[in-house]
Amino acid sequence: MELLYKIKDRVQQESIDYIEENRSSVVKNNQKTLFALNIIYFVVVVGYLLASLTVFSEWQVTGVYARAVAVHLVVLPIVIIRYRKKTRSYKEVSIVCKVFQLYVMTFAGIMSIVPIEMNQPAVYYMPMAVAFVVAFTYTFYQALELVLLEMAVYVLASFLTKSIEVFSVDLFSCIFGTILAGYVAKILYSYRASENEAKQRIRRMGMMDRLTSTYNKASTEFLCKEFMRSHPQSDCVMLILDFDNFKMVNDTYGHQAGDEVLRSFGKILRHSIGTDDIAGRFGGDEFFLFFKKKDITDALMSVERVMEQTRAMRAPDGRQPFSCSVGIAIRRATDDTMESYDQLLARADRALYDVKRRGKNNYKIDS
Repeated sequence: MELLYKIKDRVQQESIDYIEENRSSVVKNNQKTLFALNIIYFVVVVGYLLASLTVFSEWQVTGVYARAVAVHLVVLPIVIIRYRKKTRSYKEVSIVCKVFQLYVMTFAGIMSIVPIEMNQPAVYYMPMAVAFVVAFTYTFYQALELVLLEMAVYVLASFLTKSIEVFSVDLFSCIFGTILAGYVAKILYSYRASENEAKQRIRRMGMMDRLTSTYNKASTEFLCKEFMRSHPQSDCVMLILDFDNFKMVNDTYGHQAGDEVLRSFGKILRHSIGTDDIAGRFGGDEFFLFFKKKDITDALMSVERVMEQTRAMRAPDGRQPFSCSVGIAIRRATDDTMESYDQLLARADRALYDVKRRGKNNYKIDS
């Protein structure tokens, strides 16, 4: 039982994460499904109305279908006008989809009972309940709550209107339908979560430098520019780092050893920053750090830690010491003119050039 609760909670969290990360597409898909099902439902009800006038006239259900058509003649234009093109809020669309689902299932339940004299078990009520689990995207718990509500109401109606034999069949069908709907929902949401994780992984692979697991140049520039644009009054510190004499490492020990050195250097950089900061590789042996909402004191502590750990690295033969050069530029919120990304980058690059010109293995702050 404890394992069942853990699985249930995990699937619920996966469904929440999926909706949060794909909110826009979830809303659009729910709206499209709502629009399509409204039209399909209208066609089916009109078809049953016409059939009740001819083929099924002995059932005496024409009045029920006529009322269903009349109600939907009001519902359908509202849905078409409001949800055909313009995307609405997630909350609004989710509520309307739930109301529509209960509305359709109510009609299906009535038609499974009327006429009472026939005393027949439900045929299509349970398949429709399972189909709605697939049709609309809710959280896992919301989908189950709707199914349980639909089944409970129908079981009660069946108990009050049908013989004990037919009620027993309906009860079994509802229990089986609830279990099946829960299983289908679990499989569906787990699949969506796996698919979403795969898409996120592909997206991350497109943003990352595969050798060092830092951001690539394009991603680094985009993330920094976006932060500076959205936080014009925030301090930030930009660092350009150059791994000293890297060509000598490649020439002496080979490119495979050089790749291992860059991989280790990238790990040092990733571990030297906070979760909100950015570590990137511009190409070759040139790297980049960007500290958000931090002052120079915090940045210098990270720089000194990076330089110390870089000096502790050793070549495959243990003889070659390593070092790095760092150029630093600061954007302060108190400055009269807010610098752009390119301006800050140019200052950091200028500081790096001065360090390399004076012998490398050091850092400089461009003031």
